[in-house]
Amino acid sequence: MEQLFITNYQKEDLSTLIMECLKTVLNEYFIENKRQEMEQDELLTIEDVQKIFRVSKVTIHKWKKKGLIPYYKVNRKLYFKRSEIFESMVHKKRKLDV
Repeated sequence: MEQLFITNYQKEDLSTLIMECLKTVLNEYFIENKRQEMEQDELLTIEDVQKIFRVSKVTIHKWKKKGLIPYYKVNRKLYFKRSEIFESMVHKKRKLDV
């Protein structure tokens, strides 16, 4: 059985308590959102993109050359942001011909 406590708070004290609770909840919400954004912006290698779309490296290079998928080059190695890959495939609604 739960015990119920009733206490009197001054207006300022209650306001402070509510603000602290809201800050805690909002911080947790934004931390979770940031984590999800970071997962979406995960960098993928060309092999990862190959596995996702089940295509060859040659096909990915053709898509890259045609500007269908954005990419980043670091030390002669290609990387793709997961969110940008899916966004470019879905929003552009282009037919990907090999």
